[in-house]
Amino acid sequence: MRWYALKKILKSEIKDGSITIDIGSYDGFIPYNLKNIFPNLNITTVDIDKSGLQLARNQRLNVLQASALELPIRDNRVDVVLCLDIIEHVKEDSRLIKEISRVLKKGGKVILSTPMQNGISFPLISKEKSKIINKNWGHVRMGYDLKELEILFKNDDLAIEKTSKYFNLFTKLAYLFLLSSYPILNRVGRLLYGLTIKLEPYIKYKAEGHIIIGKK
Repeated sequence: MRWYALKKILKSEIKDGSITIDIGSYDGFIPYNLKNIFPNLNITTVDIDKSGLQLARNQRLNVLQASALELPIRDNRVDVVLCLDIIEHVKEDSRLIKEISRVLKKGGKVILSTPMQNGISFPLISKEKSKIINKNWGHVRMGYDLKELEILFKNDDLAIEKTSKYFNLFTKLAYLFLLSSYPILNRVGRLLYGLTIKLEPYIKYKAEGHIIIGKK
């Protein structure tokens, strides 16, 4: 879903040959797809999870086992940092943004996605159960108000240039069916999901995820 939601944005903001890191990328799914578009892209999958990085290695991707809070990368080295649905998992969010700013070159970009301030709510279930799903995803906070992100960025010499959103109502409905323990609903969910994720860039109705493009 994230790939379909972001593909058009990533293609317009990333240049072939640029130095790029994807923080918390796990198995390198997005770097792998970007390499198919930009064959000369110098992109590294960054994560603390060895098993995920091994999957990325199997795809012949560059990998770096490291915490996003202590990147073993020189100052002003990176053209683009991808931080996709990671910041809501990190307690020290200001420290994460500071580290992103540190490694970015002047004029470099950060592409960040995260849930909106109330998290992701699912149709047909209560707000409380939606909160439980968000917590089960490992979120240490539900999400962010746009103003909160602007302040975090500004504190570390980053400016938000563009904003968009994703995770629309129809995708959330399909996702809910995928989570169902009933096989028939699960099958319906797979069918719906396959259709709706391709429409993610175009349908913003009741979307609850921020897409932020910032510049140093």
